[in-house]
Amino acid sequence: MLKGILIALAILLAAGLLVWWLRKKLNWGPQAIHSPHFADHIHKPRASKFIADIQRDARLDHHGPRKDPMSWELRKMVARKADPGTPPHRKVEAHEAPHTHHEKILMLSGGGQWGAYGAGLFKAMHDASPDQLAMRNVKVITGISTGSLQTLLLMVALDGNARPELRQYAIERLEWGYSPKHESEVVDNRGMIQMLLRGAQAGTGPLRKRIRDAIYENEDATMLEAIRDSSIEGYIGFVEANCGLFHYADVRELVRTAPDNEAAVEALTAAAMASSAMPVFHQQLRVTGLEHGDRSLYDGGVRRSVFFERAVEEMHEEIKKRAGHPDDADPPGHEQAMVTPDFFVVRNGPTVRTSAPHLDASDNPLHNGKRGYDLLVNESEVGAIANLRLLNPHGDIWVTTADGWDNFDCQCEEADCSKEDEMFKPAFMACLRDLGRHKAQREGGPWWEMRKL
Repeated sequence: MLKGILIALAILLAAGLLVWWLRKKLNWGPQAIHSPHFADHIHKPRASKFIADIQRDARLDHHGPRKDPMSWELRKMVARKADPGTPPHRKVEAHEAPHTHHEKILMLSGGGQWGAYGAGLFKAMHDASPDQLAMRNVKVITGISTGSLQTLLLMVALDGNARPELRQYAIERLEWGYSPKHESEVVDNRGMIQMLLRGAQAGTGPLRKRIRDAIYENEDATMLEAIRDSSIEGYIGFVEANCGLFHYADVRELVRTAPDNEAAVEALTAAAMASSAMPVFHQQLRVTGLEHGDRSLYDGGVRRSVFFERAVEEMHEEIKKRAGHPDDADPPGHEQAMVTPDFFVVRNGPTVRTSAPHLDASDNPLHNGKRGYDLLVNESEVGAIANLRLLNPHGDIWVTTADGWDNFDCQCEEADCSKEDEMFKPAFMACLRDLGRHKAQREGGPWWEMRKL
């Protein structure tokens, strides 16, 4: 009896050691990126006043100074627009909205492979522009999850101060990033069974390499230098697993303060990987070498799709300072609209979910779990964009989405518009790129304006 127990314990111990060894040997544990200066440029914005009201009895500690450079940038944009020498605000049509001289904030949502829609959209807008500039006068770009990689590349592709050949190179890297030949070029996805050993459905080693190649191709520092010198502020959002709070990284400062190119690439990769590390589905991301210990970071989409709350509140305070109370204007809010910068929001994905009648006759836990996750994420994405209008009641907000993908007549030979279980299906991504191109070229363009309050 005792001998049998000892043998069983020995087997269990051997199995445990084997799993531990495999996790280390095959990178089945967390994806670790060493970046000692990473934490120096991570900002922890305060909650909006409405969220603060709800959380009145909660005790929150952001573990550090509450710096919020995005708020400061939006305030400066209002001040510049209120300057007497600035041309007056005029009503514009949807097709010309991206090309006005109004200063703009571009917000890029998450969406994984759906980011191919945004890549196709901006590539088509770039190609159609006489000066190879898809949008004019963008001052701030924010990105979550798949939008984080787009942020890195669009900081160059949309930089009016960059050389045309640099913008061309950046837009080509953006298109390349969303044009894999096989899913394995982006993630190591072998199904949910991997969670038992890996802690997630998909390993992200290939994604790490792809991000590096997008911004540091063959160790060429061209993109790094262009990001460092960009006239556009770039911010990438994620959530710290430990405290559960939303943080964001200042992209340019991660490059500017890095001791060398390799450190800059690792820091940018850490930011983009953190913003894309959806728990359960993607391998955990840890940043190591930090002063206060290693940190595990989650996809920013677990909190919000686009981030702006505190910054837009600060912007609104500046608007009131420059244009007075909205009720004092005729019509109400007119003067406020005149000094508010334009917002453009890309929903890298749909805003509704297709029907799933099979769930009426199935209690499969994986199918139901995925459906619940999809519905929660969709509500977060749509709600976050709607909330932007609530906090920015008078300014122009332009939106584009990948809605219509399911009845789109794709013209690409390699495309397949059926969405299956692959996380990154190359043929589906080709369809999404073509959808972005189609919307960019259709009458009226890809953008529509949200109604004002």
